[in-house]
Amino acid sequence: MNRTDVNESGGGSAVGDNGQEPTNPAALHALALEHAQRGEHALAVQLLGRAIAMRPGVPAFHVDLAEAHRNLGEWSRAIGCCRMALGLRSDYPEARNTLGLTLQGMGNIAGAVEEFQRALAIRPGMVPALNNLGVVLQELGQVDEAIEQFRRAVELEPDLFRVRTNLGLALVNRGRTEAAVPHLQEAARLEPDMAVLHRNLGDALRTLDRYEEARSAYLEATRLDPDRAENYRDVGMTLWCEGQLGGAVPWLKQAAEHDPENPSRWEELAGLYAERDDFAEAIPCWERVLALSPVKQAGTYNDLGRALQEEGRLAEARENYHSALQLQPALAPALLHLGAIHEELGEMAEAEDAFRAALRAQPRFPLPYARLATLLRDKLPDADLAALEERLADPRLPPTPRPHLLFGLAHVLDARGDYARAAECLREANALSLEQARGERAYVPADHERVVDGLMREFHPEFFARLTGTGLDTRRPVFVFGLPRSGTTLIEQILASHPLVHGAGELRLARQSFEDIPSVLDRPLAPIEGVPHLNAQAIRRLAQEHLDRLGGLDGDRAERIVNKMPDNYMHLGLLALLFPDATFIHCRRDLRDVAVSCWMTDFRSIRWANAPVHIASRFGEYRRIMEHWSRVLPVTVHEVHYEDTVSDLESVARRLLSAAGLEWDPACLEFHRTQRSVRTASVTQVRQPIYKRSVARWKNYEGELAELFAMLTPDDAADR
Repeated sequence: MNRTDVNESGGGSAVGDNGQEPTNPAALHALALEHAQRGEHALAVQLLGRAIAMRPGVPAFHVDLAEAHRNLGEWSRAIGCCRMALGLRSDYPEARNTLGLTLQGMGNIAGAVEEFQRALAIRPGMVPALNNLGVVLQELGQVDEAIEQFRRAVELEPDLFRVRTNLGLALVNRGRTEAAVPHLQEAARLEPDMAVLHRNLGDALRTLDRYEEARSAYLEATRLDPDRAENYRDVGMTLWCEGQLGGAVPWLKQAAEHDPENPSRWEELAGLYAERDDFAEAIPCWERVLALSPVKQAGTYNDLGRALQEEGRLAEARENYHSALQLQPALAPALLHLGAIHEELGEMAEAEDAFRAALRAQPRFPLPYARLATLLRDKLPDADLAALEERLADPRLPPTPRPHLLFGLAHVLDARGDYARAAECLREANALSLEQARGERAYVPADHERVVDGLMREFHPEFFARLTGTGLDTRRPVFVFGLPRSGTTLIEQILASHPLVHGAGELRLARQSFEDIPSVLDRPLAPIEGVPHLNAQAIRRLAQEHLDRLGGLDGDRAERIVNKMPDNYMHLGLLALLFPDATFIHCRRDLRDVAVSCWMTDFRSIRWANAPVHIASRFGEYRRIMEHWSRVLPVTVHEVHYEDTVSDLESVARRLLSAAGLEWDPACLEFHRTQRSVRTASVTQVRQPIYKRSVARWKNYEGELAELFAMLTPDDAADR
């Protein structure tokens, strides 16, 4: 309500000395204002009505009664009270201001503007009218004019948080966020207990990429209003913007828990899990989005399908892609993912058809060009090659897909023998991928070195002597590991061609077992800190949980299940304890060929492959940890060299089956005919008979990568 300039003679207190409700009109008015401030507008109407009955000639009484009616949504009565006040005093700006607010509430914005301007004509320095005029001008889209009104109000009364807030938000709306921040900061300082003011400030700071300050503002909003889901969401999204994906997870989980019926909260959490490549966690979140959404979205089915596909649940993934296409037949990403499923299953013609369908659905969509180029390589038609290069030359091409197109083009040029141009494409593609990686996505060699240091420190001979024999005596797991592009997919495909072997692909189970160490110990430790505390009971529990997850992949039918996650070489210490009778196969290859192949591959989650210095560092740490395992592991590790495999497939295949305790089967020599899903960068290669053209491939890029090759210690395969 408006402060009045009424000076009632004989005005008493709000409540009489005898505790009864006052009968003095000024006291009734004062009591009405107190009730109105508490939101008790109906009671304020009654009290003001009694005051007016006693003193009908006071304009302020009518204006404050209008304000009470306005807050109750009683627009006609509010207008009538304003007209009464203006009849008593035609130059009363408070009446014009309240009339303007009432008209605004009714949706008559033009009428509201006129009344606020009339109030200001009477009293040019009336701050409430300046503020209110600014608000309605914004509603009319006249943002610059609104900013001018707010600025005048701030100059007149700089300590009004509402005016500071409105000026700040208007400046943000105009794209002048830097200028808005001081006003939003001042508003939060003036009213530090209002959570919304800290949220406004956080939003502006996040827009400016001032993430640490934004987080501080959002955290204060969360402290003040801990029941509001958006506060947790804002903290989580800011951490996500910073690249701190792991730190963002608990905040977005809390947002979903505080607002569990809101599909947007689950959608954000699912997106974060997918960004972290944690698709198993993303799947139930996407399913929750679909369950809660009254109108199903094609994009949600597509995102769920991708998560299922990444987890190897291809039939379910395909079903969701088809659901997406039923809702939106021209959804190019769903067609693209269907093509990838065909590719994984070895259905190359169908994969090509799906990629081309994606292009027909969305001709400007760049990713199908990249997938076609990688699939067909030297068989890519000239028209498609020209279209790919045209997309790369398009200045409107967004930065994110550009490296994917460059990698695809490089594979075509490499297959055609144009190594110089391929190298140019790869240099730019890797530089762009390196630039786009940030936060947890950025590769920091020193961090990986510390991980290797910790493994070497905790997995020592005395540790193994204490726990050897505590794992499960099963031969079912087969671990194929080594550097990426060292031949792990080829070895898995050879083994999986045996009728008693199931090739499960790249499973994250070893990493999951390692990360489960704190939970099985029931200690709040980092996994590496929990290693010294492992005991026989914990080892057997980890092993059984790992084996149970493994068994669910094939319905417990196969005698051997191959996990070919290359990075499992990092977890050999734990795996050797969990499964001392498992088969461990270390794939080796000339490090220069591995380096070239990694440098040429458009990895989604391997960030160290984009910079030669990172490749060299990673290879050095790989050699260091493998040398450590060779000294301390209580199990046999079987080595297989890529060069030996392609030169004498049968001898290598026989040794592999013998190592796994399996009888010889000639189907292993026809591995390219085996029908199974393969999700790897080598998907096209393992569908072909054995070939030798990838041996010594590094010589094609000897000039481009000379500095990298000089940093490598040649693998003994190269020496031989």
